[in-house]
Amino acid sequence: MNTMAAQPAGRTAIRSRFSRARQPRRTRSRQSGVALIAVVVFIGIAAAVFVVRSLDADAVVARQNQRTAEALQAAREALLAFAATNDSRPGALPCPDIDGDGQSLVGTEYVGNGCQSYIGRLPWALLRIPELRDASGELLWYALSPGFRDAGPVTGNPGFVNPDTVAVLTIAGSPGLLGAIVFAPGAALQGQVRSGTGANALENHLDGVNATPTTVFSAALPGTDFNDRLLPISSADLVAIAERRVSREVAAALNQYFDLYGFLPAPATFSTALCISSGFVPAGACQPVPGIHAGRLPGSVDPESYAPVGSGQRSALLTGTSVPENQYSLVWLQLQRWREHVVYIVSPNCAGPPVNQCAAGSLVVRGAGPNVDNARFLVVMSGPPGAAQSRASAADRTAMANYLEGTALSAAQTLAAGSVPPQIVIPAGTVYATPGTN
Repeated sequence: MNTMAAQPAGRTAIRSRFSRARQPRRTRSRQSGVALIAVVVFIGIAAAVFVVRSLDADAVVARQNQRTAEALQAAREALLAFAATNDSRPGALPCPDIDGDGQSLVGTEYVGNGCQSYIGRLPWALLRIPELRDASGELLWYALSPGFRDAGPVTGNPGFVNPDTVAVLTIAGSPGLLGAIVFAPGAALQGQVRSGTGANALENHLDGVNATPTTVFSAALPGTDFNDRLLPISSADLVAIAERRVSREVAAALNQYFDLYGFLPAPATFSTALCISSGFVPAGACQPVPGIHAGRLPGSVDPESYAPVGSGQRSALLTGTSVPENQYSLVWLQLQRWREHVVYIVSPNCAGPPVNQCAAGSLVVRGAGPNVDNARFLVVMSGPPGAAQSRASAADRTAMANYLEGTALSAAQTLAAGSVPPQIVIPAGTVYATPGTN
């Protein structure tokens, strides 16, 4: 007999009712769990969307910042190229554009011996570049130190652009004097109107102190009342570019002289004041001095006395006398006192006349530029005056120590005394040229 089959009917009925009573409670629990999972999934999706949107926004800002940075850098490079290739005043920059046409014109931007304004838009058309705009679509602006303007006479004061030219622009909180600053104005802030009569108004484009005539500018963090971006050009950058141009011109003149005559002129004594006058070198002044190997670039060399009669060969750069400007493409070098900032060094066996054995020189040159073991000559540029140097008085300008420093100064002093050091070490940052410089 099967006892399992004979269970009482009452017990089965109780179990069935108990099971039915528990089923709704289980269903409710499952439904609650599903709802909780749905909420978690929704929150996760929302968070993911927020993160993605945040990343997208950050990427957009990064792209905008990059576009603005590229425009500023392109403007800086164009200005430096202008300074390097300026035919009459190397190192100088154009007057800012005041009417938004991209030009810098005599009678509009250039007035008399100066600029109509020393802050305005970048003269992109004069620089022969496309319009440069920041990420907001605005044209770039530009401020200029007056001493570095490409305006006024080549000679006289104002007019000099050389290592003694003084820059006046600064950025608050940053060291150093600046020849120029390029600005990206960013989108218009509240109260700025960039159309109609306000289209060229400084205060409608630049912000805070930058919107006032000043020499101290701000590069503050962007906010509701400031969104300018700045890129500086230091006065040292402009001087170094001009010095490279001058050193190449002098090296080319010396190479040409050597090719014609087979020797090089001796330097003039560094203390010869007539070598560095603001006008042309007086006839018979700034003569080469045999026996010294470092000094000023001589200014009264007469190559015709060494050339075949009637050959007509001469070097205007080395003559330095009153050559008509239309016959002397380097008139700026003499009249803007660049001769003052050149230290000329010659190998003893290459100085003449007469012609010496100068298949190779004896100068050993070491520096950040070309290292040369057999240089015939060396041209060293002074650079701006250091903290312990002064070029204010006539006496200051006759002392080599006010133009060179460190190892370059000690070597030049040895050479000026008639001896040749084992090597000439040029300090970092000093511009120099040898016969192979181009």
